[in-house]
Amino acid sequence: MIAMSASVRPTDGIQSVRLLEQALRRHYENIPVRDHQYLVRFTDGPVLVTDELGALRVDVVVSDERAARHFEAAFRSEVDLRVGRPLDLHWSRPDVVPQPLR
Repeated sequence: MIAMSASVRPTDGIQSVRLLEQALRRHYENIPVRDHQYLVRFTDGPVLVTDELGALRVDVVVSDERAARHFEAAFRSEVDLRVGRPLDLHWSRPDVVPQPLR
């Protein structure tokens, strides 16, 4: 299992991040976890989305490297489709899986 985390930041103002957050909630089943945090049911499984004051953090757990590459590409496509504006998307591999994804 591989834990992945993406920081999604605006390149042209906070509105583009808000558009993405609203689109994820509107187009996918979602469950609030706590304030400013919810689980979204993507095709590949649950994704934890956290609103971090002007940015979004997206956490996911995948089975292997192939699934990691697939999720990164699928999420980038989702961002491009839903927002239509450039966003800075930076992936990392944290050592700890967030509690809602365990």
